[in-house]
Order: sequence, then structure tokens, then C-alpha cells
Amino acid sequence: MPSLSIIARRSLPALLACLVLSACETTPPVRDTTSIDRQVARAERLARDGHAAEAAAVYESLAVQSPGELRDRFLLRAAREHVRSGNRAAAEQILQRVSATLPTVDFALRAQIAAELALAANRPNDALAELNRIPQPIPRETLSDVLALRARVLFALNRPAAAIMAALDREASLQTQQEIHENRKLIWEGLQRNASANADFTVPPGASRTVAGWLELGHVALIAARNPFTARDDLTEWRTRYPNHPANSLLTDELLPTLGVGLAYPSQIALILPLSGRHQAASIAVRDGFLAGLLQQDPRERPFVKIYDSGETGALSAYRRAIAEGAEFVVGPLTKDEVAAIASSAETSVVTLALNQLADDQGVPPPLMFQFALDPEEEARQVAQRVVADGRSRGVVLLPNNEWGQRVFRAFDTELKTLGGTIAALRFYDPAARDFSQPIRSVLLLDESRARANALARTLGMRLEFEARRRGDVQFVFMGAQPVQGRSIRPALRFHLAEDLPVYATSDVFEPDAAANADLEGVVFPDMPWVISPDQVSTQLRSTLNRHWPLRARIRGRLYAFGFDAYRLIPLLQAGRFGREHAIPGMTGLLSVDHSGKVRRDLDWARISSGQAILLDANKTASAQPLMRATVP
Repeated sequence: MPSLSIIARRSLPALLACLVLSACETTPPVRDTTSIDRQVARAERLARDGHAAEAAAVYESLAVQSPGELRDRFLLRAAREHVRSGNRAAAEQILQRVSATLPTVDFALRAQIAAELALAANRPNDALAELNRIPQPIPRETLSDVLALRARVLFALNRPAAAIMAALDREASLQTQQEIHENRKLIWEGLQRNASANADFTVPPGASRTVAGWLELGHVALIAARNPFTARDDLTEWRTRYPNHPANSLLTDELLPTLGVGLAYPSQIALILPLSGRHQAASIAVRDGFLAGLLQQDPRERPFVKIYDSGETGALSAYRRAIAEGAEFVVGPLTKDEVAAIASSAETSVVTLALNQLADDQGVPPPLMFQFALDPEEEARQVAQRVVADGRSRGVVLLPNNEWGQRVFRAFDTELKTLGGTIAALRFYDPAARDFSQPIRSVLLLDESRARANALARTLGMRLEFEARRRGDVQFVFMGAQPVQGRSIRPALRFHLAEDLPVYATSDVFEPDAAANADLEGVVFPDMPWVISPDQVSTQLRSTLNRHWPLRARIRGRLYAFGFDAYRLIPLLQAGRFGREHAIPGMTGLLSVDHSGKVRRDLDWARISSGQAILLDANKTASAQPLMRATVP
């Protein structure tokens, strides 16, 4: 959980003395001010030494002993330390006890704390609103902290130009080279996050050359993140255009020397795929994507890759042979049965990146096995998160009546309930059907509406003019469908009076064909950058595949991206870089490895408009917060 690291710790003694004296003019002296001073000194020391929870407890104790403004000041510092310790709930509760009328300097601190809480809860718009409440001019003693927080918030809102300007305003007030260096790191880290979220790096009119240089560096950050093998050349080219830019020192001292750190590959890698048999076409696409990643690398640094056909020999035999022939890292196999065979063999003696995952009833993978899959269940969970983040808590679900539909339902239902949402109705449809009217009428309660009208007509003994009405207690439709079914279900929903209900789907519904997607107008779905991102690297790789293998690009493009990312993940696993803080922007999503050994993919979001995928706000792609939560006043 993020800590309140940028709000400076300020010394209180002089201000405390003043407030204590003023309080004593109207309040009998009931406490030892020397003891108060000692407690204040202790709280400040604990805070300075990083013992935030202990500092918060002392500040809360001081607040109980203090009147008026002094009480509020101690409560604010207690809230600040609770945020630093990760105890957001306690910080929010304390903030609610602070008076609404505060001196300017304390109001600024309150706004900072509230903004940090909102930012930590993935509510950057609320965080910016809190910062905008600080009276101008911003008190000098908090100016640096406020501007740093404003820059972070604007980066979180995917507004890099405004964030850079806030950070540069802050830099003008900094005194030491170390502070300036940290400020420039703040900009670079924000640019990297915005690059992975496809932010707009267009230079605004009238921007200074310094701002322009930072924004162009954002483009370079994206290229470096998606395809790090060319990063050094891209950064060198940027430096020739901006030889005097302040970012140059950061690049020279920190970035250029470490570019190869995350690109350390073992000398020999085995790629195991069923290249013969019924999985041949899928395996060829994965293989070609994997080799495309290899070929991006400098020939002098490429590992030796040996490919084994598990369709011919069986996955376990191929694995044993690869190890015997010196493989230091194994990628594959591809199918669930193959992965299960190797996992249960107890023969994983080198780090192995399986290109599928074990079923829930197949146990825990061995320690050296990691799992990377294009998992529809993970997509379903991210759809549930998006629905809640969009403020919709109750909806209906339409899924195919097959094993895929059951898996997607369980994942969506569990995640939605965890976040406080509800499925009002669920219908499984026949995926081979051509007409989906019956399950749609049923899930929208149109048949019940008609039945009630017919019953009333029989009771009255007369014919009634009647217009069916769909249920009014739902806010969304979640549709699990392949493109063919989706192109029938979406128009049928409109026909059956659900025109105003937002429709969400998994990526399976979309294919990059504007004419084919015309009937999916308005559908919101998550997908990999390879398919929907307009960034330079994704576009270049798509163009290369389209040029050389046009049929494969259309049918198997996602698997090509899957193979490319499998190659990119090898150094991450080799180095043991787990957790979201080590995420890399891949072609299949923002990739990170959790501590159970599964590769997580945070996807981009789009809405279909005129057959095209239009990217949506990236801020809502992060996990939503539960609907019932305490909020900062």
C-alpha cells in the first residue's frame, strides 16, 4: 500500500508553544507543557526514523490532551503517519474527526492526506479535487510536497504534460542536487507508467523545450518498455536531439547503465510445443512470436534456442530430452494436459515457463514451474472489476452453455461478489443457436411482463393494448461470446428493449475487422495491446506480421503476441522479480508474476465504435475497490 512519503515532516515546537500559550489564556493549565514537548519530540523522532504506526499512536495521544487547533494539528499528523504505515482505514477515520475550519497551513496538510488516500484507492480524480481545494498561494512550507503529489496525481490521470509542468514548477523550489535528482526520477517513473497506459504525449502549444523533451522521452519510454532490445539506440537518438536537456544526467547516471539488467537470458533455452497434430496451427503462431522476440535482440547476445515437438514424442519425453541436452530454461508445453504431465512428474529441474495453467483440481505446480496463459477467467475477473469501477453493481449475465461459459461465470461471479456487486439473473445459451431471443427475453423478464399482461386481460375479459417492459433493476449486461454469437446477441439485446444497458464482454467477442464488428456497437471489452493499442511498437509488430503472414495475423495474432511475451518474461523469471512493482508492458498486457508463480495480465480497455476498438480510460483497468468502503470527507 502506498505510503505518504512526500509530505515533509515539519518541526512543531515554536507553533506548539504559541498555541499552548494562547489556549492557556482561556483554559486552566491542566497539563505539563514540558511533558507535551517531550511527547512531540518523541513522535517526530519516530516519524523521522520510519516508525510510522508508533508515531501515529503518540500523535493521537497528544490530540486527546490538546484543545482546538492544536488537537486538529496532532490528529492530522496521526492521520499522516497512519497513511505512511499503510493503515488507510485509520487515517480516514481520524480525518473525519478533524474540524472543517482550519488554518491555511493545516488545511493544506489535510488536503494532501485526503489526496494521498484517494490516490491509493485508485481515485485520482478525487485526489486532484482535494489538491485543488488548497488556497492559493500554497504555503511555502508545503509547496514542494503539494507539487510533487500533484505531479503524481496527474500522471495517474494519464496527463503527462500537466504532470511534467507541475514537477518542473516544484524543481524550481528545490535546494539540493539530490532533491532535483529525485524530482527527475519522479518524472521518468511517471512517464514509464503513462507509456504503458498509452497516454497522449503530444506536446501542447507553447510548451518549453524542456517539457517537449520530457514528452518525447515518454515515447521512448514506451518503446523501451514494449521492446527493450532496441532501447539503448532509441535513448541515444533522443539524446542527440536534446543534448542539453536536464534528463540527460538521469539517463547517464542511472538508466543507460542498467538497461541490460532485465535482459539477462540463460545461454540455452528449450521451447516445447505440439508442432504436429491438432494443435499445430496454434503452436506455429506461438513459435513464430517467440522467435520474433529472439530476433529483436542483438545477435551477439542471443541465447541458443532449441525447439522440441511434443506432439511427436509427448511433452514429458520432450522435456527430459531438453534437460539432457543442456537446456537451462524451458518454455512450454502448450496444452493443459501437457502442463499437467510435467507438473506431476516431479522432474522440473530448471526454471520452466508453462504456456498454460493447471486446473484447480490438479494441485500446486512444482517450485520451478511458472504458468502463463491467455486465461478467460482472468479476463472475466477484470470485467467484474471494470463494472464496479464504472459504478454499476447489479446486472445480468449471458454465457454459452459449455465448459468455457461455466469457467467464465464462476470467475466473474466470485469477483463481482467480492467487490459488492450482484448478478440479478444468469442464462446459459446454446452456442450453436442462431436465434438468442429466448434467453434474452428470459433474463430481462420480458416473458414475465407479457405473462402478467395476459393474465390481466383474461381477468378483465378484454383485449388490452400492451407493450412489454424489461426489468428495471439492473445496470449492465455481461455477455460471454465468440464473434459470431456476439454479433447476434448484441442486436437482439437492442431489439428486446435493452438499448440503454451497457454491455460488457471478454476479448473473445472482438476481431480486428471493422465490417464484422459493426453489429457490436458500444460493447466494452478488455484486450491485449497487440490487438487494440495504437502505440508505435504494437503497430510495427502487427504490420510486420500482416506483411509476411496476413492470414496468420488475422486468425492467430493473439497467439503470436503470446509467444513474443513468453520470450520477454524469461529474464523476469530468471531474476526472481515478482510482484506488480516489477511489471513489464507486454504485447498481451501489463505482465507481472505473482507469488504463486502465475503471470498476471492487466489488459487495456476499449469500446467498439463504428467497428473499431476505441481505447478507454486506463485508470479504471486497475482492480476496483469494494463498493462499501469508508470515504474521505
